[in-house]
Amino acid sequence: MKKSIVLICALLISFSAFSLNPSREYAVTPADYGIDYEEVSITTSDNLNLKGWYFTPKEISYKMIIISDDGVGNMADLIEIATNFVSLGWNVLTYDYRGFGESDEFEINNNFYIYSQFEKDLNAAIDYSRKSHSKNRTLALYGQGIGASLSLAIGAIRSGEISKIIADSPYSTLDDVQKAIKEAEGKDVLLPLGFDKNMLEPVYALEAKGGSLNGILIIYGKDDPVYNGDMVKRITKIRSKITQTYVVKDATKDNTFTADKESYFRTIKNFL
Repeated sequence: MKKSIVLICALLISFSAFSLNPSREYAVTPADYGIDYEEVSITTSDNLNLKGWYFTPKEISYKMIIISDDGVGNMADLIEIATNFVSLGWNVLTYDYRGFGESDEFEINNNFYIYSQFEKDLNAAIDYSRKSHSKNRTLALYGQGIGASLSLAIGAIRSGEISKIIADSPYSTLDDVQKAIKEAEGKDVLLPLGFDKNMLEPVYALEAKGGSLNGILIIYGKDDPVYNGDMVKRITKIRSKITQTYVVKDATKDNTFTADKESYFRTIKNFL
């Protein structure tokens, strides 16, 4: 029994802290907090169904923000973030990538940092919001980790539809983040092959598109060894006139929000 526990612990330790780690079970749902929401189904371009939760503020609003997570757990981890946006008067759509939560099956190797198919998932969420909630005239994106970079890349490519982007702990390119993780952990994460750089890498997407965006806010932890100032600078210089940064002191990607929740959402409120 002790040997089994040791083996399990060793396997867990072998995974990078920056690798994908999906959870199929929702630890909580909005209903557990007495929050009004709607369960929705989002169909991707390759015919998978994603689970989503749609939140609305008390007063009528024509603004929507789509939230993309960091590839760890599932959208249940983002309920508090979602409710903060609702309190600011925004309709909110959270969703789970394929293979996460109650979205359709997708085999995930935990040594991967990201899958190229996740861009289809965010694109599907944007398409869903346009078709099913067409009254929302302002559409923004918020993401953490891989979700932050997907939001930047796809938001730039679809900048005619997207107003603003909030990216918490984004990577600049996949090569950059792979090297940074190697330096920080001494481990290699796997990356997709044959992908569209404009859909997965903010640097290339912002260089190619993004001229119609009204603003970009990049958030990162001062003490983060991977999503650090150097990586953020590479992104911000491309669309410098519309890009703001918020550096969270004494924080890494794991606690940029919880380190100072009041300051975090005050910054976002001012940006929006």
